[in-house]
Amino acid sequence: MQIQDRLKSFVLRKGRITSNQKRAIDTLWDKYILDSNKEVKNIYPDTDPILDIGFGAGETTSFIAKAKPDTFVLGAEVYLSGIGSLLSKANDEQIDNIRILNSDIAPFLEDKVSDNFFEMILMFYPDPWPKRKHHKRRLINNDFINLLNRKIKPKGIFYFKTDWDHYYQEVKKIIAKDKKWSVLEKQDLENYLIDLPQTSFERKALLAKRELNEIILQRIS
Repeated sequence: MQIQDRLKSFVLRKGRITSNQKRAIDTLWDKYILDSNKEVKNIYPDTDPILDIGFGAGETTSFIAKAKPDTFVLGAEVYLSGIGSLLSKANDEQIDNIRILNSDIAPFLEDKVSDNFFEMILMFYPDPWPKRKHHKRRLINNDFINLLNRKIKPKGIFYFKTDWDHYYQEVKKIIAKDKKWSVLEKQDLENYLIDLPQTSFERKALLAKRELNEIILQRIS
C-alpha cells in the first residue's frame, strides 16, 4: 500500500477557535505557514531541522525552537485551534525559526522532503484510535516507520509518546523487529529534550490517570 493511499489518521472536526487564535491565523498565516506543494529543502538549508508531528497547542514546538535558535523547526498540525495558539506564541515571543505545515504529514514526507533531512522527528500523543475497528487509521505502522527512517539523518532521533497502552505496545512490536533503529534512554538525549515542558494534553492524561509511555529511537547509519 502506498503511503498516500492509506486511511488518514485524523478526521477534521469543527472545533472552537478563540478570538486570539483567529486573529493570529488571519494576520500571521502567510509569515509562518509552509506551502505544502513546495519542497522543504530550501528553508533554513544550513541547519539540522527538527519536525514535530501533531503539535497540539505548540508547547513543545516553541520550547525547542527557543532552545535551538539556529535550527529550523517544522511543526505539523491539521487543527486550526492549535495552529492559532502556536502562531500567537511565536509572534509574541519573536520566534523566527518555526514554520507550520497544515497538511497530512505522510504524503508530504513522501513527496516533498528529501531523504536524510531531519535531525529529529517528534510525535507526541497522536490519536490512538482506541476502537479495534479503527486501529488501521493509526499513523504509526510498518510503512510509516520505514518512511521516518528514510527522512531522518543517520544517527538522527525519532521520539514518540503516547498515553494509550495498546498503541505503545503495538509500536514496541514494530520496532522490535526493525534492525534499522537502536533504542535510547531519555538520559541519552540532550538536556533540552530531558527538560521539555509538560503540555496541556499531558496534564489532562495524568488527571485521567493514564500512564505516559515513550519510545526513543536512533537511526543506525
